Amino acid sequence: MAITTLLKIDGTTLTKVKSYKVERNKLWTDADRNMAGDLRATFVGIFPKIVVEFGYLTADELKALVLLLDQASFTLQWWNSGTETLKSGTYYAGDYSTPLFDKTKELYEPFSVSLIPFSKMT
Repeated sequence: MAITTLLKIDGTTLTKVKSYKVERNKLWTDADRNMAGDLRATFVGIFPKIVVEFGYLTADELKALVLLLDQASFTLQWWNSGTETLKSGTYYAGDYSTPLFDKTKELYEPFSVSLIPFSKMT
């Protein structure tokens, strides 16, 4: 089965995706170990952080992407390989930089950004 859509922000499909990685970060609370070394903790949940790298972008493509990423929060739909479906949640973009590759062609180098969830995966 071919994956047709990896990512959407507020309904806009993200293009020029060069690499895509889902980090399934587990969050625990009240974690400690007793003298026998046994872990005592409460599992909060899995918080799927998406790390995406975009390929070379034109000025117009970058402008459209920056408008999506610079929002305080957005609805992200992302491909979950475990369920082979698009999952949805409220996310924000971590820090990123957009290096200029060619000033005359208005072309930008590939860059990566982390998309970080507000809530655990359901």
